[in-house]
Amino acid sequence: MEMIFSISLTKGRLILLGLFLAFTGLSQELKLISGQVLDAQTGQPIAEVRITVHETEKSVLSNVDGRFELLLQKGHYHLHFERRSYRAQDLDLELTMAQNLSISLLPSAIELEELLIEDGLFNQNSREFSQQLTSLRTDLSNQSASVDLGVLLSKEPGVQALNTGVGISKPIIRGFTGNRVTVLDQGIKQEGQQWGMDHGLEIDPFQVQRMELVKGPAALQYGSDAIGGVLRILPDALPQKKWNFRLQSNYHSNNQAIGYSGSVAYRKGALSSGIRLSRRQYHDFRVPAEQFVYNSFVLPITDNTLKNTAGYLQSAQAYVAWNKEQYRARYRLSVYDQKQGLYPGATGVPRAFDVGNIGSTSDINLPFQQIRHYKLYSIQNVKIGNHWLEAELGYQWNDREERSLPHNHGFEELDSGATLALGLDLQSFQSNFRYRFHWQGQDFIAGLSQQWRQNRSAGFEYLIPDYSAFQSGLYLLSKGQRREKLFWDGGLRWEFVNQNSPLSTALWWNNIDSIVDRSPAINRNFSNLAIAAGLVYLPSANWQFKLHLARSFRPPNVAELSSNGVHHGTFRHEVGDPGLDPELAWQGDLSLEFRTKELLLQVASYYYYFENYIFLRPTAQFSLLPEAGQLYVYQQAPIVQGGGEIYLDWHPWANLHLGNGAELLLNRNLNTQLPLPFSPPWSNLTSLKWEEDKWYLGLEWRYTWAQERVDRNEAATPNYHLFNLNLGFHWEWRNQEFQANAQLRNAFDTAYLRHLSRYRILNLPEQGRNLVIGLAWKL
Repeated sequence: MEMIFSISLTKGRLILLGLFLAFTGLSQELKLISGQVLDAQTGQPIAEVRITVHETEKSVLSNVDGRFELLLQKGHYHLHFERRSYRAQDLDLELTMAQNLSISLLPSAIELEELLIEDGLFNQNSREFSQQLTSLRTDLSNQSASVDLGVLLSKEPGVQALNTGVGISKPIIRGFTGNRVTVLDQGIKQEGQQWGMDHGLEIDPFQVQRMELVKGPAALQYGSDAIGGVLRILPDALPQKKWNFRLQSNYHSNNQAIGYSGSVAYRKGALSSGIRLSRRQYHDFRVPAEQFVYNSFVLPITDNTLKNTAGYLQSAQAYVAWNKEQYRARYRLSVYDQKQGLYPGATGVPRAFDVGNIGSTSDINLPFQQIRHYKLYSIQNVKIGNHWLEAELGYQWNDREERSLPHNHGFEELDSGATLALGLDLQSFQSNFRYRFHWQGQDFIAGLSQQWRQNRSAGFEYLIPDYSAFQSGLYLLSKGQRREKLFWDGGLRWEFVNQNSPLSTALWWNNIDSIVDRSPAINRNFSNLAIAAGLVYLPSANWQFKLHLARSFRPPNVAELSSNGVHHGTFRHEVGDPGLDPELAWQGDLSLEFRTKELLLQVASYYYYFENYIFLRPTAQFSLLPEAGQLYVYQQAPIVQGGGEIYLDWHPWANLHLGNGAELLLNRNLNTQLPLPFSPPWSNLTSLKWEEDKWYLGLEWRYTWAQERVDRNEAATPNYHLFNLNLGFHWEWRNQEFQANAQLRNAFDTAYLRHLSRYRILNLPEQGRNLVIGLAWKL
């Protein structure tokens, strides 16, 4: 163990206080935890170490002598110790009487180790947890460089973004996306038609201050939609002062994007509250090309600008929190509104007269999509005896509209003013209950999670039917330790899913007298078990070995079962299969880590076998519907997928930071012996950064290999190099913090095709050179 604990019990420091508890009305006895934090190498006290109690979110800072005090009721607690330039530590504590702690922290030049990274359910730090956990700090420089979270995440090895232009993207973890990657926004699973490849995350990037990423199977903890990984967006830390203010702003030269966000937080006693308002508006983006080729036609790109790719994003969030020793609650409301233009070729075949006339670069014309997303949820922790019951309740309403000029795939009469091509109205309710308890040196979690979804479709196009779905999971997790160097975790989960949709019919476009079934009636139940177990071996403070094995289960979603229509945002006609079986996967992860004060090296490998993997496959056919494009069909087959990631963080000198992240992925359809479609190419990101007390200067170089391992009827993409430059300053004045940074993205204005971009199908290059400037103020 890296942390050196010497705990001495002091009978003379018991403090009895009368505390009126809001939910019991009983007087409780508080115990004093006092202690000192020391440097493990020099033995000197460390000031300004943040000590946080996980269960209550209570936190204090150590003083100049490294000392701290906390008042807590007796019970089982999980403490965090974090400070810049030191390796973060944690401590599980069974508090029955007053205790005095001596904590020693190891110095570290690795920024990744300064914040405690731990699994969201086990409360187990990444070093002792068998899966790959990564913490992502979305500081000013990262937020200013992108307009969505998917692009921001792509800096992490093994993670890429599936994007449509600028502003619409979603994460891909080890080749998995959509309903195989769960996004948790402060404990609640994000629900926003995530099956769609052109559907991004309805989350304001400015609100995200810290994220944690689980790479690999997480269906055991978070349900079948997490078969490929989990992105956890953590709540903001509660304010430490009575009033807290923050302003942020950024500018992107390529598409003249201007973003700004302001937040204010208030705290008095147990009550905290906060509000954030954000807006970001951007014009058509520029590319380093004057023409492109689609279906053998050469089409213009006037003024190097992609027509109708402008958009805006605005959001508002508010929360109220109440924190006492036996009860903690947080209530949050958020509203998200995004309008994004789509390149005219997105609906029908691109034509020179349509794409050549730019007009105003700020206009959002047809076709476009608009998404409004509303969330209301609560998170509550209740102390029962010495243990904790956690409850999360949430409601979401996702209102998605895709609008275009009227075009008819049937014989219904269309009003010339009717522009709603496809409307998807999704409402969902979620509940998660977990009881944490500690027994005979082991930690257990017994949980129940349930979700209900209902979707209604509208518009003159058809893609998926109206549907409802119910999902329920019951699980038991456990973690423990054998001797000092061996840790284990695991558990099992039973899950039940019901998918229900009615028969959908429509007039067929080329025969006025015919009515065809677009989607059959479906009422199917699915249930199965997910099982996982892992081991962590820590032979010394420098080495770490991990092994994680899992059997996962995922039922097909509504698009895979019932879709049958033109998905214009992805330039294709998609057809589902109502007879698809659930996916069953066998997954294994193996990783090692070596670390010193100046060096962190992580090597991870994984291998997955799916008995019946569901995927969307391009065919050699074209849709019979007018201007509908290529026909894509949902199929399933046994597949294997494997790969690995290497991450290096090295500080050869105190001010010099050298980082390198590499990723590779291979897969194969065992029926056809061909690769799977939409597979990420191999990639390597190298970064060099010089840091002084008040400023930094950095260089990034990404090399992406050509993706030639493609499925039949899928186009390959060439390799490319990208270079970015970064410069930043930060300073303090009269208890205020200021930050300013500048980035030059795609410094050499390289024309390249992203294999996972939807515009790649049209052979349209990605965004060109982009100067990004960001400013922030904090009080």
